[in-house]
Amino acid sequence: MDLDIQPVRLSLKEYKQVKQLYMHAFPKYEREPWTWLLLKSKYQRADFMAFFDHEQFVGFAYVIHSHGMHYILYLAVNDQVRSHGYGTRIINELRTLYPQDSLVLDIERPDPAAANNQQRLRRLNFYKRNGFFPIPKLFKEEKVTFQVLATNKKISQRKVDKIFEWFSWPLGWLIQ
Repeated sequence: MDLDIQPVRLSLKEYKQVKQLYMHAFPKYEREPWTWLLLKSKYQRADFMAFFDHEQFVGFAYVIHSHGMHYILYLAVNDQVRSHGYGTRIINELRTLYPQDSLVLDIERPDPAAANNQQRLRRLNFYKRNGFFPIPKLFKEEKVTFQVLATNKKISQRKVDKIFEWFSWPLGWLIQ
């Protein structure tokens, strides 16, 4: 059965649940300002979506569209229903919404020295099972290195960079 999709807006009944999940699922150093996410999602180049199974909130995704790809900046499943297949169902919904182009995302790169390496490996395996492949692109941040994954093995690394030029805080609003 397909999931119901609603845009994340202040008027969404589950707005606070979505925001709480965002704050809980991603460490502070990985989070963009909440108001920036909302603002950028008002453009056609980004979608901020909440997913529902019947009326139960099961997760959200934030997707940026650019250069023939759809970058899943954030994807999180509600803790109350995790391990019930909703992550896969959300990815399948995204494939249905964007059938012609590649889906792209990043994860914390597995690192045996990292305290959460087992979680990183589980996440990598989850995305591989759902049709994603590691590509050579890495993002090195102060606290962690991110590995880019895509459903198409031949993604242009420069095009990935272009997505973030549009999204970047605080000047990304200038780029249309």
